Amino acid sequence: MKRTKEIIVNPDMSIQEVLEPGKVKVLVLDGNKGTASYCEAVRHGETVIETVDGKSRRIHFRESELI
Repeated sequence: MKRTKEIIVNPDMSIQEVLEPGKVKVLVLDGNKGTASYCEAVRHGETVIETVDGKSRRIHFRESELI
C-alpha cells in the first residue's frame, strides 16, 4: 500500500490539506521534480526522507511498538 499522496501547492506556498487532530503529517516539497507530496508519520519510530544527488528518492518508515 502506498502511503504517500501527491498534493497541489499554490503559488503562495499554501496547501488545501486538512490538519487532523492527533496525527503528524510530513510534507515533502521537491523543487527538482516540481512535485509536492505528504504522508502520515509513524506513531512510534522514525520517518526518514532519503535523497540521492539532491533529489528526493524514498521515504523509510521505521516503526516500533511500546510494550
